Amino acid sequence: MIKALIFDMDGVIIDSEPIHIQLTVDVLKDVGVTPQDDEIYEFIGVRNEEMWETLKKRHGINESIEQLMARQKAYKMERFINNKLEPIDGVLDLLRAAKRKGLSIALATSSPRYFAKYILKAVKAAVFFDELVTADEVSNGKPDPEIYLKAASALGVLPEECLVIEDAYYGILAAKKAGMKCIGFKNPNSGNQDTSMADYVVTSLQDINLDTID
Repeated sequence: MIKALIFDMDGVIIDSEPIHIQLTVDVLKDVGVTPQDDEIYEFIGVRNEEMWETLKKRHGINESIEQLMARQKAYKMERFINNKLEPIDGVLDLLRAAKRKGLSIALATSSPRYFAKYILKAVKAAVFFDELVTADEVSNGKPDPEIYLKAASALGVLPEECLVIEDAYYGILAAKKAGMKCIGFKNPNSGNQDTSMADYVVTSLQDINLDTID
């Protein structure tokens, strides 16, 4: 029996992946690197620190990971503050439906806590969430199941009592490794993500009916 709903954020709560991808490309260009087409899509759902560690090694970047992340953070807040943020269609209705059913709700995101709190407040979704688990609280990013296991623990439920909503392959893999059911959301702005491991696949959050999932 499902007792809790756990959401990814980028690509599920807000359609932020195109902005994240572009600002990563801009940081790379700042340090003299022109990434391959679609190269950044492989890092959707991956923690920033792990992404920059890989890109630094791959392209022989001289700047430290900390310097790259500082550049990224400066770009990030500028871009998101200057863009009107809207929740993905259907997500607020889904959150309301979950509350009506008495489900506990958590966020499990590879983004840092400051950014997660900013986004949830901006799209008026913060009130629905009982717990937030972010990149700041885990040692291992997705596809490691740590973030989802911590979310379940924070909510006081068993992993098998959780339903995860994810748009990225690494996130789906993390949820399944945690022993949870997972809905794969086919968000076209998240690239061609493999959702084959998900228990259910939807192309719109409006297609999710919690009454038919147990």
